[in-house]
Amino acid sequence: MNSYNDPLIYIKGPPVFHLPPREKVDIQMEEQEIDQEIEQDESTSIYEIRSSMTDKTIVILEKLKFLEKPFQRKVYRPLVFHLEDGVHLQGEVEKVEGEFVTFFIGAGELMRYRVDQVKRIVWRGVEMK
Repeated sequence: MNSYNDPLIYIKGPPVFHLPPREKVDIQMEEQEIDQEIEQDESTSIYEIRSSMTDKTIVILEKLKFLEKPFQRKVYRPLVFHLEDGVHLQGEVEKVEGEFVTFFIGAGELMRYRVDQVKRIVWRGVEMK
């Protein structure tokens, strides 16, 4: 063992080793290279879906994904969704899958729409920004 790996204090837990500064830089460079390789290997299917959407639809999609989380479903009530055909739905976001969103409308009723059909999301009489 060298002086970098000698224990300074004994603590019950997994061992921790301090690396010399030169080795830290080498490890960071390797991690960055691995991250770049992973980014290049990712599937482009997500980006193909988004490229077919308008900027406004992408913003609505991000809002819907935010609202599908359990905590937000309880906090953001009542929500009113204004759809393309003039329909107003009051309920919660149950699930967002690709280009589709499922709304939970009281009494266990689920309705599924395309994300691009949602034009506005209103919470307590104010459009969500």
